[in-house]
Amino acid sequence: MSEIINPILRGFHPDPCICKAENKYYIITSTFEWVPGVSVYESDDLVNWQLHGAILNDLELLGIPDSAGIWAPALTYYNKTFYLVYTVSKQIDGYFKDVENYVITAPTIDGPWSKPKFINASGFDPSMYHEGDKHYVLNPQWDPRPLPGHKKFNGLVLQEFDFEKGMVNEAKVVFTGSPTGGTEGPHLMKKDGYYYIIAAEGGTGRHHSICVARSKNIWGPYEVSPYHPLITAWQKDTILKKSGHGNFVETDDGWYMTHLCARYLDNHDVCILGRETALQKIEWIDGWPRMVQGDNTPLVKVIAPKNTVNKEIKRDYQTDFKNINLIKEGWLSLRTKFERKVKFINEGIEVKGGDSLTSLFNQSLIARRFNSFDFEAGCSLQFEPYHYNQTAGLTCYYNTKVFYYLYIGYDEKKRQRVVNILKNDNFNFEEPLQGNYVYIPDEIKKVHFKVRVKQDKLQFYYSFDGCDYEAIGPVLDTSILSDEHAAGWAYTGAMIGITAVDNFNKDTNAVFSHFYQNNK
Repeated sequence: MSEIINPILRGFHPDPCICKAENKYYIITSTFEWVPGVSVYESDDLVNWQLHGAILNDLELLGIPDSAGIWAPALTYYNKTFYLVYTVSKQIDGYFKDVENYVITAPTIDGPWSKPKFINASGFDPSMYHEGDKHYVLNPQWDPRPLPGHKKFNGLVLQEFDFEKGMVNEAKVVFTGSPTGGTEGPHLMKKDGYYYIIAAEGGTGRHHSICVARSKNIWGPYEVSPYHPLITAWQKDTILKKSGHGNFVETDDGWYMTHLCARYLDNHDVCILGRETALQKIEWIDGWPRMVQGDNTPLVKVIAPKNTVNKEIKRDYQTDFKNINLIKEGWLSLRTKFERKVKFINEGIEVKGGDSLTSLFNQSLIARRFNSFDFEAGCSLQFEPYHYNQTAGLTCYYNTKVFYYLYIGYDEKKRQRVVNILKNDNFNFEEPLQGNYVYIPDEIKKVHFKVRVKQDKLQFYYSFDGCDYEAIGPVLDTSILSDEHAAGWAYTGAMIGITAVDNFNKDTNAVFSHFYQNNK
């Protein structure tokens, strides 16, 4: 018997939503400040998943704060049409949530997708439910008033949506959540005469969970399941921490639930891989969903549908950047589309010198997710800076506040290129080499970088011939590249990427001819 091995999507894949269309299963996840805005994964059997592509490929999120952007997209398939509902969050600090919610539609998962239709701005994480010729939007209502008696998560509101008129009739609070609180990420479904709300609760940290409530009437009142919460990792001996936020799918062999989860580093209660995606098998007892093992602990190994086979998963990656589709190969671009910062040339990919790695605007960073605690990644590049404000190289990046950067720079005193390291730990900047740069001989045109990550240890290397590598700098602490360490709200995950920075004349480019990412 084959098994589903969790997490099914490793690395930064939060807020999963599963949808069945014809004979395919699709899972979409949030990307926050990264573009494309929605990653799409496909499976025939729930066991074997592959990146299919992405939606919202042309987003512009310039100026969006870290961990704002695209939140909790929800995908449904109804009457041979895909519906994608999503939030654009423009800021996340303070009392207010400046968000806009939209819906787009398409006849196939590959499009063509319609222009965004505005839904509302009353809260985040909307989803859409369809019945007959009607469409309904369910989302948390945010209350920013700093007064006693006002809860920020002020209930789930339901309202009918018309694609010609927009929101119609009155919005009604249909569910105020369980005592756990923090009710968000809701989905609505109907089964055997009951309407069910499946919602995340407890905040997206260690108290995270899923609440289920039902009603005979779509407008409520809704009663909370006697088996609440359906799933949680709080105070549980499980690898899959922070489990919550998901929805259900029916198969020919019963029901399954997708949910987000997170795994800690050894000996550290931090998650460098961010929130990941998992699946659990559920069953219905007396009209309520329960996990098949009888409790609410998230499992790593889950019973798979019948007649499925676990295929070997290819997790290693390498490219010379020739004839590739960056989106389909798992690359993400920070805050704007790829075309604004890179172009393909005969030698590989040319990266335009952009803003620094702390910028919320025109960075040239493109990156891939960390998907293992133990891996090696590297790149080969050519770069000819003529000022110390021009750099290019390899970065282990969490967000603008936390990253490591191994780069080619310039020493104006010796008028020579150098290899250096920059550390940003919540805007505390250090150069671990303390001025002891590695100077690049003038005859060397191509420089090779790599990084070795093993749990909480990170070591950079460089080479001038691509064969013999030398360690550079001290062993660094990987654990700072985590949700828990980054200052402020931090909901993404560690990334490995390439970039070029030009804060002098904006007239330099770096050419990357090779990149690889191999898991151990």
